[in-house]
Amino acid sequence: KAVSDKWNKLVEEFKTRENCSDEEAYLVANVDYLTLYDEKEGRLYTWDEVTKSRETIKEIANAMIKISKLNPERLGRLEKLVEVLGFLGFISPDNMHVLEEVVELFNAYDFAEVDYDVIGDAYQWVLLYFAPEKAKEGEIYTPREVIRLIVRLLDPEDGSLVLDPACGSGAMLIESRDYLVNKLSGKAPSLELVGQERNEIIAIIANMNLILHGIPDYKIYVGDSLLNPRFDRADYVIANPPWNQDGYSEDNLGTSRVRSIYTSLVPNGFTPKNTADWAWVQLMLHYARKKVGIVLDQGALFRGGKEKGIRKGLVERDFIEAVILLPEKLFYNTGAPGIIMVLNRDKPEERKNKILFINASQEFEKHPEIKRLNRLGEEHIRKIVEAYRRFEDVDGFARVVPLSEVREKDYNLNVTLYVFPREEEEEIELAKELEELHEIELREKEAIERALGYVREILEVMRGG
Repeated sequence: KAVSDKWNKLVEEFKTRENCSDEEAYLVANVDYLTLYDEKEGRLYTWDEVTKSRETIKEIANAMIKISKLNPERLGRLEKLVEVLGFLGFISPDNMHVLEEVVELFNAYDFAEVDYDVIGDAYQWVLLYFAPEKAKEGEIYTPREVIRLIVRLLDPEDGSLVLDPACGSGAMLIESRDYLVNKLSGKAPSLELVGQERNEIIAIIANMNLILHGIPDYKIYVGDSLLNPRFDRADYVIANPPWNQDGYSEDNLGTSRVRSIYTSLVPNGFTPKNTADWAWVQLMLHYARKKVGIVLDQGALFRGGKEKGIRKGLVERDFIEAVILLPEKLFYNTGAPGIIMVLNRDKPEERKNKILFINASQEFEKHPEIKRLNRLGEEHIRKIVEAYRRFEDVDGFARVVPLSEVREKDYNLNVTLYVFPREEEEEIELAKELEELHEIELREKEAIERALGYVREILEVMRGG
């Protein structure tokens, strides 16, 4: 509905400006936005046209399939989504009235003038609504506040290319665009967005998410990024890949096509079969021209074996710029605290041979909607970003550590080895404390005197007896 209303608005604007025919305007809207007019059939696949049918619900499903075929590059897999969701199978006499009511509800609104971000945010809210349920199936959804934090840390520049090789629903790419819009005071940024997602259905959702946010310049590829990266190099690479993903080792990472990715930065950078965390780090750094921002399981910082060897290699090449420990209970399907690692291919001189460790484990508020979860507040995000940009010690929160100390600690990057929260010292009001102490002493004296009185009474009774 939203896409159709935006498309119709473009058609009307072009007809008014160019005084052209309907079909000419349709073709322009096809090119400028999305193909909703089938030139061969001479048929529109917009919401208004489709919902004219007496079999509206079936026509909507069929139209989605047709739109998928008319837009093979961007929505080529939409047909698969319709099939997987079982949309047509959901239609029955029992629930038909509910679907018809939904259609009537949408018909009451014109989304042509509604800001893309409002529509896109509504779509993301729906994704968020289902996130806790999907988390039970093993998928880790990145909270929006964590996404905002990592994008601000990377601080992408106008005219750059941002890549997410584990893009999920595309939220990190969208936040990168939104960040630049704010940075440019509302001006449309020149930003290219590229993502890859191995799950075909989630890739379709990412496409829809980007379209509904009004983002024209993007590419979403489908495939396993670790084994079949389909993208080129980017200025900034950002991701929250699956944590501790198994099944990746020299057996498959060592194939001729991708071997150089896992050996060019570290001579033998193949991960153990039970966790691909550091394979993701190397992949992202390999394709980055400037910076990498990655969310990982905390265990990646201190596990031994092959992972320690990779850590050592990246530390010695001075790629790691910052390691940030996040609070626990931020993510939907794990209470474990994640970490953000920032890697930089071109560290400024004053940051060379140093790593900034930030312990943000106490920077949270209770989630307002999900009781068991915590959340990063805006003030917490600002505090972390400011510490990263200043790159200096903050007592109990941040510490700049020379690589020599990391070597001494055997390349263990666990944040709590280098900085831990300062315990709040309770302020003592001396006069008040002395007064309370005096009162306690008086009560204690009175209690002793009463006890002695009882003893004297008992002794007198005993003597009398």
